[in-house]
Amino acid sequence: MMQQKQYKTIFFDWNKTLSNSLFWSQLESPSHERHDWHKNIVSLVFIENKKLIDDWMRAKFDEKYIAELIYKRFGYSKEVVLADLAESCEDMQLVSSEILGLINNLKKKGTNCVIATDNMDTFLKYTIPALKLDSHFDDFLVSFEKRMLKFDVGENSIPFFDDYLKSHELSYGDVLLIDDCVDKSGVYAKLGLDILQIADSEDFIGKLRTLAG
Repeated sequence: MMQQKQYKTIFFDWNKTLSNSLFWSQLESPSHERHDWHKNIVSLVFIENKKLIDDWMRAKFDEKYIAELIYKRFGYSKEVVLADLAESCEDMQLVSSEILGLINNLKKKGTNCVIATDNMDTFLKYTIPALKLDSHFDDFLVSFEKRMLKFDVGENSIPFFDDYLKSHELSYGDVLLIDDCVDKSGVYAKLGLDILQIADSEDFIGKLRTLAG
């Protein structure tokens, strides 16, 4: 079984795997002074145009462009929108207090633990330093830096991971990706890069305990 294999590196997805925290989440509270902004911002950015999100994660633009779009639609202060965005990114939480201990156990066993995330400039600017993730994880592969997503695959390549694997002298079979998503192209399976799909936070922690045990 996948859990019994000794992987040299385990890649961890962020959103809906390590964390369920969302952008501008504090505005969701009815007591927040800008609560009425929340629905409008979320609808514009995350519901009306999915391509907007993918392009942001591929670094076709940055957070300031998003703030400009919000300003043009609703007239909300760009500075305040960005400050609220930064606050939400800095306040993100892991899905369980067990995670960092389990990650440490994996590292003691000789497994490199790397966050591999389709994410924005905000993850690099705010989330990593605020949560001190670099004290717990060995490396970060972030789509905004790489200008591609995890499942932007070639016929016989997975470009998102290829530079990391080459620089660490690893093969696809040496590593595992833990993610709530699966590869629909079949390239991961063909090349032998295992994906351990998780259904929810409870499932993730259970599988992480098995790997770290």
